[in-house]
Amino acid sequence: MATEAVVRRSIRTQIQTAETPPRRYADAALTVLIVSDVRLYREGMRDNLATRPQFSVVAAAANEPEALTLVAEMHPDIVIIDMATRQSLNVARNVRQLDPRPSVVGFGVEEVEGEILACAEAGLAGYVPCDASLDDLVERIASISRGELLCTPRMAAAMFRRLELRQDAPDPRAVGTILTAREREVLKLIDGGYSNKEIAAKLHIEVSTVKNHVHNLLEKLHVRSRMQAAAHLGSHLSVRQRPAGLAFPGDAD
Repeated sequence: MATEAVVRRSIRTQIQTAETPPRRYADAALTVLIVSDVRLYREGMRDNLATRPQFSVVAAAANEPEALTLVAEMHPDIVIIDMATRQSLNVARNVRQLDPRPSVVGFGVEEVEGEILACAEAGLAGYVPCDASLDDLVERIASISRGELLCTPRMAAAMFRRLELRQDAPDPRAVGTILTAREREVLKLIDGGYSNKEIAAKLHIEVSTVKNHVHNLLEKLHVRSRMQAAAHLGSHLSVRQRPAGLAFPGDAD
């Protein structure tokens, strides 16, 4: 309880000190929350954005618990998530579950079909690629706040293909019976952000065996990447069902 009180005081102080722009911008400006486990990124981005008149409050969180606490307390308009942060898709989904009003923006996204589709399925309203500048991020936030969705024609085509394929996708409620027990274990660890090598160590199996399980579960779920596999299920299952990973029918309590 004492630790929680310290965190809450720190968060309140952070919000107050981040309100650097004059209050005359408050009516039109946006409140922003930045989530990154890299201190240099989150503090540098926070300090830069806080000087811009487009934003009235800019705060930063290092992990999911801090992010959810800030979302509940400050009700941001925009949540910016470093997609290199472990469990970044989980953070996005849980933010949306807690408060569907903020628009979630990912930064540092690799512009490949699997990554973009996984972000879309996790509820992101937009993204900026790995080589984007802060000005690019500000421009993207402005477009999102106007209700616009910007993506390349190739990514738009991929999204339409995904919609077309949805009719052939397995019922998420039946995934527990489609996947084997070992595949479910592997998928839970993928959802936790673990690499193949880390999964092999946790399950005491060879890396090559993990790769085979990953290949099989991707085929069964009709997805092309590990992120898509986790996002495909996470977008259909309640966050409350999966506090420490994905929950499946038949799993032990």
